[in-house]
Amino acid sequence: MMQMARTTVDVDEVALSAAQVALGTSGLSLTVNTALREVARRSALADFDVLRDIDGTPEEVESGREDRDGPAAG
Repeated sequence: MMQMARTTVDVDEVALSAAQVALGTSGLSLTVNTALREVARRSALADFDVLRDIDGTPEEVESGREDRDGPAAG
């Protein structure tokens, strides 16, 4: 089960409406949570390289990660 926090925020209603259309959601909580998950997903995929991360050798994958994150720890 997802852990949820109840909070109070000021929401730009125009941005909320646009996000609901773009995400196909209704309601504030569903829209905000869907948008947060989508941003996190896009961030995780931002540096994904199919040739390196799927077709690459383990050394190529590690090298690509070092380029992105700095040298691997120990």
